[in-house]
Amino acid sequence: MSTGQVYLDAVLEPPRSLSPSGFRRVMLALGGASLLLGIMFLSQGAYPVTGFLGLEILVVWAVFRRSFQAQTARTYVRVTAEAVDLRKVDGRGRQRQARLPAGFARVEFDRGANAANALRVSASNRRYSIGEFLTPGERETFARRLNQALAEARRERHPGEISR
Repeated sequence: MSTGQVYLDAVLEPPRSLSPSGFRRVMLALGGASLLLGIMFLSQGAYPVTGFLGLEILVVWAVFRRSFQAQTARTYVRVTAEAVDLRKVDGRGRQRQARLPAGFARVEFDRGANAANALRVSASNRRYSIGEFLTPGERETFARRLNQALAEARRERHPGEISR
């Protein structure tokens, strides 16, 4: 990372679907309802239904756990006069890094696309998608801010030239 002025230092993260206390409340409500239904079905002699109700709660818990793990993903974007540093950390903690020269980096934003690669940072023939979990409006705002940071970085590096 550079030691010069930082024009943008952003951390992009997915929105939280549910807080830990909210998760506990949901699981307690589902567990309680499942227990009451299980008792009702047991009293009528429908023993297999009770097992499936327990399995249903286990599946809901596993889906929420996977969702919470995915919410720990982060994308770090740092713009200095020398470089654009990108670092992506997925939900399992695996990291990917890229460093692009700030003078050649450009932001590609496809307003019409609602896909994960609608916002990219590129230089030469290398392209890196960022902000996959942002809403279209947030992507557009971030693209504008990233373009502004790149223009400021170019002005520092080449004060006499007109920036792109």
